[in-house]
Amino acid sequence: KSHHLTVIGITGSNGKTIVKEWLYQLLRADFVIVRSPKSYNSQVGVPLSVWQINDQHQLGIFEVGISKPHEMERLTDLVDCNIGIFTSIGSAHQEGFVHESEKVREKLLLFKNAKKIIYCKDFEVIDNQIAASKKFSWSKHQKADLQITAIQQFPKHTTISAIYKSENITINIPFTDDASIDNALTCWCYLLLINYDSSLIAERMLQLEPLSMRLELLSGVNNCSIINDSYSVD
Repeated sequence: KSHHLTVIGITGSNGKTIVKEWLYQLLRADFVIVRSPKSYNSQVGVPLSVWQINDQHQLGIFEVGISKPHEMERLTDLVDCNIGIFTSIGSAHQEGFVHESEKVREKLLLFKNAKKIIYCKDFEVIDNQIAASKKFSWSKHQKADLQITAIQQFPKHTTISAIYKSENITINIPFTDDASIDNALTCWCYLLLINYDSSLIAERMLQLEPLSMRLELLSGVNNCSIINDSYSVD
């Protein structure tokens, strides 16, 4: 609170780190950004991440992960975010919670002061727990702020078409896997929310780069492939 910067808080079962890094890639030309190092999203990682802030920073992008009840309440005052991003909900860390809705409710504590929460409306358990005034959603199957109308996967890129504010818009991303498509859609929502021009969005989305050591596909000996996902090993 001693620093005056816009703060994006990111939580969810999967995709937190990639969304954080891609937002950094998309926004670094326009803002001085501080962000969580690597996958620093734990009870120790979040304080270390926030400790980096200085007076030059205009935008903070912090990821926050929890594995059991009452962990988020310790972190939510550290990351007092203006905009919340809920990437997904899945089985990760479910053993710490009685049911999925309890886990969603706990994660949403991060966004108690957020003006808007970006999320996928197709996760009904998330949609049901967000106040209507805070919703900024995308969906592949139903009406949403960003309503996806077509996804065309080619050998080296994907074309995504959507409707936003009654207009047809399109982006291309240099990825073809489903997880990358979903993460790109989440990032697209943030750029639309802050009123970036569609042509600028299209240009920057095409320049997204993969994260090294995150599902990085490498060629091995004897005609084999190696998937390196050691980024978050700690």
